[in-house]
Amino acid sequence: MKDSAFRSPLAKLLLFIALVTLYRLYILTHIDIDLYADEAYYWGWAQHFDFGYYSKPPMVAWLIMIGTSLFGDTFIGIKIMSLFVYIFTTLNIYFLARELFGDERIALYSGVAFITLPAVWLSSLIISTDVPFLFFWSLGMLFFVKALKSDRWSHWLVVAVAGGGGLLSKYTMIIFVVSAFAYLIFSPAYRSHLKNPKLYATMALAALIYLPNLYWNYTHEFVSFKHTEDNAHLEGDLFHPLMMLEFLGAQFGVFGPVLFGWLLSILPRVSAVRRDERLFLLWWFIVPFFTLILTISLLSRAHANWSAPMYVASTLLVVAWLVMQGHRRWLAAAIGLNILLGIGLYHYHDIARGLGVELTRKIDPYKRVLGWKQLGKEVSELLREYPDAKLLSDDRKTMAELIYYIDPHPFDAVKWNPRHTLLDHYELTTDLQKHIGEDFVFVTHRAEIGDVASRFESAKRLKKIVIPLYKDYKMVYYVYYLKHFKDYK
Repeated sequence: MKDSAFRSPLAKLLLFIALVTLYRLYILTHIDIDLYADEAYYWGWAQHFDFGYYSKPPMVAWLIMIGTSLFGDTFIGIKIMSLFVYIFTTLNIYFLARELFGDERIALYSGVAFITLPAVWLSSLIISTDVPFLFFWSLGMLFFVKALKSDRWSHWLVVAVAGGGGLLSKYTMIIFVVSAFAYLIFSPAYRSHLKNPKLYATMALAALIYLPNLYWNYTHEFVSFKHTEDNAHLEGDLFHPLMMLEFLGAQFGVFGPVLFGWLLSILPRVSAVRRDERLFLLWWFIVPFFTLILTISLLSRAHANWSAPMYVASTLLVVAWLVMQGHRRWLAAAIGLNILLGIGLYHYHDIARGLGVELTRKIDPYKRVLGWKQLGKEVSELLREYPDAKLLSDDRKTMAELIYYIDPHPFDAVKWNPRHTLLDHYELTTDLQKHIGEDFVFVTHRAEIGDVASRFESAKRLKKIVIPLYKDYKMVYYVYYLKHFKDYK
């Protein structure tokens, strides 16, 4: 009996998840990189509990709070929840595949395929909004399918929790509703649920769970919504076919070359997909989001990870199609290639050294997470020489990294913002006008700061910090001591 249980598909998946997660934990504890700027930014948010923050809903900050409460304000503490959450997201996908297809092979392969997606290899080392978002999206899909079949209140309730949690993770969770309704409208088997009061009660409860963030936005000039709108950049020339092709090309990287190639071949086969109710449901949880992001990439630009929600249904659709069509060799090749890509990413620097390749800024995927610890150390030494001065910066990313890497953390840092714009968290929460007469250590990329110096009684350059990273790039900052701020006028 015990041997049989060990050989079950779920046991195999749990073992695979454990091995992958332990390997990723090993990489996290040994990789020689710094925090990504957005991670340091979110860590700053996590210093106080709130129902909203400048550009995102609060879930990512809440996850960091949990991680740092367990492991301290460390590199591991900030990132660790990504590893834990992806375990449960993968299990959601396994149970969703089993619920849809009743086939343990498809369920097992779907779980293995998902946790080895290139995007998940990368995202597992990063704490981002996509981490909780994919969990709630997959949980919502799992219990949406269960609710359609059983119509139990308990299943609808979990859908509501997933919907509310998803909205507290990323606003694009709203597309879940679009996909669900589109599927119900075109599904003879489940169209009757359009008249089901439980469906609308579920939506109302999800909205109620999300309500605290809406109220936070109401009291903060709806700043998160404005930021989301600004991200689309729908202005000026609204036709960028090369940007759309770039986005599509990036999907081969984030979803995997073989899996994405098959996805592109399956999606247009609408008649074949529609003959299978299970595939049809998955199709509807891909196409609306994919169409939206493709349109944005054509009109403006779209980051590769913006398509993240479709990875859930896309993984199941491609895996189920390949298994049902007898193309298991393609599936094995797809998963194997993705594993090699993930390992290659994790050991990129080691491989380059082994091959004798000198990395440059153009070919190093880790270029954005190098040099910050050293910059923080050098600025820390300067701040100790001026204990009464506060940190001042004119760049969001620099400020986020410095607040984390300076010892002790300068939580009283202020953003230089003479135009009184509202473009980041620091411009929302700090105001230099409230610090008239105070002294600052100003860290900037700018060699000349006449416009800044004129707002102080005196200004003195303390140091030019040069951090060589590659033969073609050096991180260069200038540090000034600014005495007695007058005002912006």
